[in-house]
Amino acid sequence: MIVRSHRAALSLLIALLPVVSAVGLSWDELLDQRVSESVAYRQSVLARRQSEQRLAQYDRFHLPYVSIGTGTAGIRYVGGEDGGLQTFGLQPSVSLTNVFGATVGVGLPLTVRPDPPDGQDGFTVGDPTLTVSRRIFEEPAATVLGVRAALLRAQDAEAAAVADIRIVLVSEIFDARSSARTLEDARTRLSNARSVQAASRDATAARDLERSVLQLERSVIQAERALRALDSRVVDHAESLYAEVDRRFSEWLAALPADTVIPETTRGVQAQELTLAAAEARSRLSFLPYLPNPTLSASLTWDRDDGSVDWSLGLQVSVPLLDRGERALASFERRESARIERLRLEQARDSLGRTLTNAWEDLDLLSIDLRIAELDLEVQEESAARTRDLYDRGFATEPALVSAELGLSAARLQVERLSDSYRLAQLRIARYFE
Repeated sequence: MIVRSHRAALSLLIALLPVVSAVGLSWDELLDQRVSESVAYRQSVLARRQSEQRLAQYDRFHLPYVSIGTGTAGIRYVGGEDGGLQTFGLQPSVSLTNVFGATVGVGLPLTVRPDPPDGQDGFTVGDPTLTVSRRIFEEPAATVLGVRAALLRAQDAEAAAVADIRIVLVSEIFDARSSARTLEDARTRLSNARSVQAASRDATAARDLERSVLQLERSVIQAERALRALDSRVVDHAESLYAEVDRRFSEWLAALPADTVIPETTRGVQAQELTLAAAEARSRLSFLPYLPNPTLSASLTWDRDDGSVDWSLGLQVSVPLLDRGERALASFERRESARIERLRLEQARDSLGRTLTNAWEDLDLLSIDLRIAELDLEVQEESAARTRDLYDRGFATEPALVSAELGLSAARLQVERLSDSYRLAQLRIARYFE
């Protein structure tokens, strides 16, 4: 016989499952652990927060940035007999960015003299200055569309990561429970088959008995391997977790339509629509790479001593006269990007339709398979009952009875597995309607 010393511990674990489950690890705890360990989820959260921050820079441009610096000279300390901390400047400033494409700033220079000469103050406030700068050709609308598209994609990726983790975890719980039941059933059947084999004196039935024993030994090995491949936490609490999943299923499927429905759009499709809109906006200005894009600036300075206001205007421009095709390529890229994004949108819509159509068909196929398995189970129950009756009256052999019970057990497990597969298929469809 095959030696399986490590299986004693596993058998004890299966026997203790009800006891361990009483203490139990809850579904929420296990799901939270899985989510916190997911790289895809963490990356999607990071991308979402980055997109939210970028969008806030445009939507909440009225919120200022406040800073203070020491200027280019910095703070210096000079050694020597006449040295010491030198005079330095401070520049507090308040600025607003993305104000219709412009940047607005207010500065108030301060001068600090650590060792002021006679007649001079150690702290001097300079003249406040208001500055405004803007490039002539700005495309804030297209930029905001791109940022909103990125935010939708990040939100979709975050929701998809959680949904995928949930589906995988539910699948593991189903597998753990099914494998544990398969192992328990196979061990019981194997013990009975060996007892029958040891007591049998019928040479004709010996071969059938040995075949049944070998099949059961094979089932035991496969079930043990399946359990070892699963998360030990799931195996330890399979029954309690299965009960929690069963209670929550109606909540998870609340948004699942009763009939075959293809959603008109999803966050991913909406993100692609925004991306296309941004690309089309840039395409309409495909001539911009050929034009100079000067920066206009204006400043107002209030002279605190005489109460006058000084102002100035500035223009900074750079005009390329000769290049190596960079401007032509940039113009072509604007036009071609719009065509590419339009194709991507069509493909996204087609993919959504195909994916959901296939998912609904898979659900129908599983429903058919489940009904077939239920009919097979009814046949096996009737066959096992007849064989048991014949055996009790002495008209059937023990190998025939063992074979009938094995068939009945396999049919029950098949119904459970297909029922679990059907519910997983429902979860995969439900994620598109959440």
